[in-house]
Amino acid sequence: MKKLLFVIAFVFVGSQAFSQIYIMTITEDDNINQCSSSYERTISKITPAGVETHICFDSRISSGALITLNSEINSIVNQGYKLIETSYCLSGAGGGGGLQLSGQVNNGTTFIFAIP
Repeated sequence: MKKLLFVIAFVFVGSQAFSQIYIMTITEDDNINQCSSSYERTISKITPAGVETHICFDSRISSGALITLNSEINSIVNQGYKLIETSYCLSGAGGGGGLQLSGQVNNGTTFIFAIP
């Protein structure tokens, strides 16, 4: 009986551990969310259930881009996720290799969250 309980608990925990990845990325592709300004970027969020949402925001740091980005990251963290990986677009691919480039949020930045 104890072995059966252990197997059931192991299968439940194992199946939950692999299905809890949350991805958020920043792009400047106008075709994704119809962002109108040349300074706008799109935040795309993909939940573990596969639901994809898009938000337009002004990419200029002087116009509050970090406020929007911080709010989106906090909304994911408040659900119990932890940031496990951040990757940046390299200079040769149109980005600057960091979160900001010339006073704007960098295109191609990706954040990966997971349940600890």
